[in-house]
Amino acid sequence: MDTLLESIREVYQATPWLENLPDQWELLKEAGTPIECKKDTIIFEQDDEAEHLYLIASGRVCLYATTPAGEEKALAFIGKNGLIGEYDSLGNLPHATSAITVSKTVLYKISTGRFRELLKQNFHLVEQLLHFESRKYRMLCAQSLQLSYRKAPHRICATLIQLALNYGTPLEQDSIQIATTFTHQEMANLVGTTRITVINTLKWLERHHILEKQNKYYVITDLPRLESLVQDETWKLTKHAEG
Repeated sequence: MDTLLESIREVYQATPWLENLPDQWELLKEAGTPIECKKDTIIFEQDDEAEHLYLIASGRVCLYATTPAGEEKALAFIGKNGLIGEYDSLGNLPHATSAITVSKTVLYKISTGRFRELLKQNFHLVEQLLHFESRKYRMLCAQSLQLSYRKAPHRICATLIQLALNYGTPLEQDSIQIATTFTHQEMANLVGTTRITVINTLKWLERHHILEKQNKYYVITDLPRLESLVQDETWKLTKHAEG
């Protein structure tokens, strides 16, 4: 199992779910104002002036972009210990994306000016920020890679592999539990398809003993086969399920 994971880690390592990150950001917590948000609360909108950045203490936030035609594309889901709005704040730029909570969320709100002061005074904070931005960069590279998969089921399988590599817990018989949860709608928004297509794809994988649901977590029971499906351009679900 370890050899297989290493062989595909280079391609699938970056995940669009950034959660339970190792950085603690104690300085930002001390400088910030805690805010409790209900689900579906808009934190900021695309093209708004970036006057603050936000540290996520708990919950999950979706970053998404809107096209001139009004179509929305989910780019990432940021969870505990993640930052949102930090890049725009540093560059004196309007927000490049919108941010909305997808669960009950607690944030720390930090002003742009205070954030810059802290960076000037603390090199360790700069290192943490660079590490986090590197994660985001790899995530966007992975998103670009997924665009090469023409069909939604292939993109869903690739995302499952990404989650397994980043949040996977090895189980018996070479199975891997994805130790983070997601909704069908979150997956659909991320890969650019419908909720029904996500449901049908996951059910297909379960019927073919590649994936199973244990309590609230998905378990990949046949990672080699899942990876082969991503690369197989001839693989498809039923016409009804492709989306």
